[in-house]
Amino acid sequence: MAVDDGYFIRGCNAVATSNPHPRHDRRTVAILAAVVEHPEVGPILFDTGCRQRAEEEWPEHAWDLFPMTRYEEEHHLDRALEAAGYGVDEIKAVVISHLHLDHAGGLEHFRGTNVPIYAHESEIKEHYYAVATKEAGAYLPIDLNWELNWQPIHREETELFDGVTLRNMPGHSPGLLTMQIETRHSGHFVLTSDHYHVRDLFERDGLVQGWFGNDLYGWSRSHRWMKHLQKRYDATMVYGHDVSVFEHLKAQGGQFD
Repeated sequence: MAVDDGYFIRGCNAVATSNPHPRHDRRTVAILAAVVEHPEVGPILFDTGCRQRAEEEWPEHAWDLFPMTRYEEEHHLDRALEAAGYGVDEIKAVVISHLHLDHAGGLEHFRGTNVPIYAHESEIKEHYYAVATKEAGAYLPIDLNWELNWQPIHREETELFDGVTLRNMPGHSPGLLTMQIETRHSGHFVLTSDHYHVRDLFERDGLVQGWFGNDLYGWSRSHRWMKHLQKRYDATMVYGHDVSVFEHLKAQGGQFD
């Protein structure tokens, strides 16, 4: 997608006395998801990307602001899973970081199945409220599907499975979940989703989330917690939309154990 940088970093492209007509820089970002092959549970999917007919089903203003510059068949969830060596029917659990349209769209593949869909209770409530009041924002009514096997997460920190820890990190959305994975040989990984869209927010001091931030205090509190966790576990950070991180991990093989 191509997105105005102001959505990611507060103050970007802002008007100033010295720069009354700033150029609105746009950044190319990716939409990232991951499969975790758990030794006891089996394949766990973190986030699901967009719906396959996103251009038709997204609101017109959403496509206008956040156009997907490249979205081909290989990027659809079922095809991407096949390329990674999995079928949709092999996924044993899905963790949804939050229910915005670019993360929850692939849930359409799990309708009518018994695959547990883990999401924070605050996010499920926020999605329902947004849809019910017609204040949908980045939530699609079609993604709030009662034929899914919803499994709410209620706590701030939950060890969902051995070595897989979910944490509620509000800021971008009230129920945003991050996932920390402990591997046998490659250390810890933290999948941040949209708590950090891009690496700048974590790696450069003094920056805060831009227009995508719905709760500055909540985001800052979560940010301090994440800084502590990364240092404690020496974790590899996987930011929700950062192309450079995707390319770096892919260059290392794309699989870690």
